[in-house]
Amino acid sequence: MHHVKITTPSRLHFSLLDLNGALGRVDGGFGLAIAEPNFQIIAERATRIDIATSVYRDRAVAVLQRFQKAYPFPGIKLTFESEIPMHCGFGSGTQLALGIAQAVNVLYQLGLGVQELAQAVGRGGTSGIGVAAFDTGGFIVDGGHRFPEEKASFLPSSAVADIQPPPILFRYPFPELPLLIVMPNCSRIYGDTEVELFRTLCPQPEEVAQKLSHILLLQVLPALIENDMSNFGKALNNIQTFGWKRVEIEAQGAELQLTLDYLRDTDAFGAGVSSWGPAICVIAEDIERLKQETDTFLKTLPDGGTCFITQANNLGASVVSG
Repeated sequence: MHHVKITTPSRLHFSLLDLNGALGRVDGGFGLAIAEPNFQIIAERATRIDIATSVYRDRAVAVLQRFQKAYPFPGIKLTFESEIPMHCGFGSGTQLALGIAQAVNVLYQLGLGVQELAQAVGRGGTSGIGVAAFDTGGFIVDGGHRFPEEKASFLPSSAVADIQPPPILFRYPFPELPLLIVMPNCSRIYGDTEVELFRTLCPQPEEVAQKLSHILLLQVLPALIENDMSNFGKALNNIQTFGWKRVEIEAQGAELQLTLDYLRDTDAFGAGVSSWGPAICVIAEDIERLKQETDTFLKTLPDGGTCFITQANNLGASVVSG
């Protein structure tokens, strides 16, 4: 085997379920794997670490060094043909780490599963959606972590270590329909800012988890299984109005809320911010027309924005070797 090409999905994270812990579990959540943006990484065996990317070089080196401690290997050459934008709500950190670990895994025939890769590179400590998106794609619900035995803090995945990814409760193929991703140019929430928001605003009220669970069980999942995108969209709209999602939206500033308000005033079925955003997933009947209208709207914002059309990824990451 001379080289391997890894193509990852992105993941949309629609909501964490429980940031209270009264029932003995925390986190939990639901989300979706999408085809673009993605990482496309060409990997070759090498005697040292050689990485061809400017944006992700330091993070890629850190992933490889951590993985090398758990599973020693001589080296690797990585060339990035496409990249997921950082701190936009697409789960770039998990997809980067798993994409790189899988490249080493395949090239050096380590025989590791995705859960083992995730643990080795320290992903999945809060949400399991990104790990499952890489593994299988589709629409995913995870069951969170035991609290406080397994996880005793309210922190994002980037700030916790040595916690296994949570169990996947549900995985279902998402309909093959176009999705509009809208990204107003606004602030980015990550690092110390993200950690501080978790520390100061958690635990959330118990009734938030109860309401979210009700929406998930009796609106989101039936709509998905019945291919009822109108009610799926209504559920997304509802989720934007309370609880931790309000924290995430308000942390970004006015542009994100203005964009959500605009999208709700169109004939879209619904729109939901992924994680901290600014990426918003929009479900509508006429996506092409909505994209044109949204391009015009984004030009009215102080710093503009972008939007593009993609679709669900129902397979997970692809591996092509040669």
